[in-house]
Amino acid sequence: MNELRLRIYEQVINRTPGGRTSIFNKTCGITIFISIFFAVIVTENSIDYQFGDQIDFLDWIIGALFCVEYCCRLWVAPLDKKFGKGLNGVLRYMLSPMAIIDVIAIIPSFIGVRAELKILRVIRLLRILKIGRSEKFKQSIFHFNYALRSKSQELQISTFYTVLLLLISSTCMYLTESSIQPELLGSIPRCLWWSITTVSAVGYGDSIPVTAVGKTIASITSLMGIAAIAIPTGILASGFSESIGVKNDTQFPGDTL
Repeated sequence: MNELRLRIYEQVINRTPGGRTSIFNKTCGITIFISIFFAVIVTENSIDYQFGDQIDFLDWIIGALFCVEYCCRLWVAPLDKKFGKGLNGVLRYMLSPMAIIDVIAIIPSFIGVRAELKILRVIRLLRILKIGRSEKFKQSIFHFNYALRSKSQELQISTFYTVLLLLISSTCMYLTESSIQPELLGSIPRCLWWSITTVSAVGYGDSIPVTAVGKTIASITSLMGIAAIAIPTGILASGFSESIGVKNDTQFPGDTL
């Protein structure tokens, strides 16, 4: 029994060869996403009307799996030094934020509520962050942080360019279109919204220029907006490449990526 408990504990804390995500945590992660998927689609009335009973049955099964997971975590909690041994360790775990999140996510399956409360399971995504303690995840975070730190000056210049582009384009659009479309483009803040959607290539179309000069400004803003997206993308890509190179150069023979 103690050996089984120890094996479950190793699965729970993700202590696996090569730093890979354990089967226990992979199963938990997949179950979390499935439960959230059903909680989301059931908010569509037509789906709820046609498949509501089947989804409720599956939801009950998912709730039971969550209960099994919760009981496993309770059982092995005393093996974790931060919770302590015996009953006190179990109680400390039950009062931990992650355990409380688990309980909140489990309850809707067994009290007959609809999607409004079942959608609370979204907060179980916080458990996914805890699963991401694998070595691969840590290395990804390292590369991301290195790219941001090493290219901070270049990113600041890129940000300054983007802000300057937004201010200049919104000001020019205000001077051109404010008298013609006072409700949509009658102030620089309103034009700033238009500029943001144009530079980001979203283009909602809720505010567009109607004059020739305004369309010319919009065209130039769109073309210059390509640089506003491409420049920081290239900077971050360069930072990632450098980070991977540094990691490989400093890697010890026993390390594995």
